[in-house]
Amino acid sequence: MSRKRQHEPGKPGFHGEIDLRALETFVQIVECGGMTVAAKQLGLTQSAVSQVISGLEASLGVQLFNRTVRPLALTPAGELLHAKAGALLASARDTVFSVREAGGGAMPHLTLALVDSIAATVGPYLVAHLRGLAAHWSVYAGLSAAHNASLRAREADIVISPDALEDEPNLERRLILTEPFVLIVPAAYSGDERSLAAVASVLDLVRFSARSLIGKQVERHLRRIRVEAPGQLEFDTSDALTAMVSGGVGWAITTPLCLLQATSHLSGLRCLPLPGPGCSRSITVLARADELGTIPARIADMSVSILRSVCLPRIAAIAPWMADAIQIGDPATEN
Repeated sequence: MSRKRQHEPGKPGFHGEIDLRALETFVQIVECGGMTVAAKQLGLTQSAVSQVISGLEASLGVQLFNRTVRPLALTPAGELLHAKAGALLASARDTVFSVREAGGGAMPHLTLALVDSIAATVGPYLVAHLRGLAAHWSVYAGLSAAHNASLRAREADIVISPDALEDEPNLERRLILTEPFVLIVPAAYSGDERSLAAVASVLDLVRFSARSLIGKQVERHLRRIRVEAPGQLEFDTSDALTAMVSGGVGWAITTPLCLLQATSHLSGLRCLPLPGPGCSRSITVLARADELGTIPARIADMSVSILRSVCLPRIAAIAPWMADAIQIGDPATEN
């Protein structure tokens, strides 16, 4: 008569020893340098994170952290687990996606967060392709800072943003666009266009909000070239900013993609190359490394195709020199 194998009390079987979510939490704590920061990144309470680690330690039968020192330090067992954790998690994720792809299955749910200028221009065409990537999907637009926080907290799967989060580990990044900053002035402006200082001496600057990355980039550029630009108006959206310039309120620094969000106002302004030193911004597809298989690359490829086939001709119709100054895709990876 066959006998079922019994586990001894306190000695869990193989299937209970490594919980992948607990392992991900452990890795996040190590990379963040503590439970408080890791909890914030994961969107959990510190108590919840502490309980996850206590459960993992109980399951493995070892202490992973030395809690008697500050900052929190790994024990030898913790060091060993951390050294192997990356490969374990990558292998598990790769297995899941390989099985799904072999079966023709889609992701159960996919959440994308897009900076406004991408959402308004690339977004409508990109969304049409998402049905093949996920059974259910969500798309959010807005300021890049909020989206990047969502990526860190695992509330978003993929972000298309002008902030590549270069200091964040374990992200995959795919450059899809580099575009120049350009000067826009009211159509009736007849002053000197050869320097920003000359324009700023006559017109007020209409600013992108200091809460936005593009607003911070513009202000940093003005400080770098030592241009004092009076003007108290700030806007989160390209449409509102462009409308103000078109209405003769002042001048602004923007980008070609942002101008595509506000084509109804273009007749009231002139678009010019930025005088003096050039300045540009890049747009990148971001995702957590080794979690989504080929999906980030596919979304990046779709975005590049849409930028080339839809957006670039529209930008060229506004000003051919703008289209010539745009780099679509990553030149480092193209043949």
